[in-house]
Amino acid sequence: NPFSGGEKVDEKTKKQMARMVDALQPHCDEQIAAAMTCSLSGSMSSLLVGGLVTQLISMLQGRGGQGSQSVKLPNPVFIAVGSKSIYAFDFKPRGFNYKIKKEVARWPRDEVSIDAENTGAMASFTLTTGSGESYSFEMATMMGARELVDAFFEALGGSQE
Repeated sequence: NPFSGGEKVDEKTKKQMARMVDALQPHCDEQIAAAMTCSLSGSMSSLLVGGLVTQLISMLQGRGGQGSQSVKLPNPVFIAVGSKSIYAFDFKPRGFNYKIKKEVARWPRDEVSIDAENTGAMASFTLTTGSGESYSFEMATMMGARELVDAFFEALGGSQE
């Protein structure tokens, strides 16, 4: 497995990442460095206190229509990071495993910018394509998932706050 995650990643995190990478690797035509199941932004925060406010703001900002996106992503979505591309897959969780349904999007890495934030109980990142489309994702960082998210962000190569 190519995922090393640097020196600070513990065995449990490596195993979790390896399981996600292994689920997606057969569906990608290049080596996958990291993978993560993500929710579309706004969907998870609605479960948390203040989520209604967040939803209201995103609706007011016109995010409800998601007009500047050519791809309708499933929620949740499985993101894989390769050296040449970033992939999005539709999937179904199966206990600790994943049933991969189909690839729904692929973005060339050299044409996207990533803005990542890993603070509090939620981590989020926005992927902006060369054509100006913007996709926002979020993940919970509770119960030891922060290390996993850190490792994923490291592979994504995003600017982290």
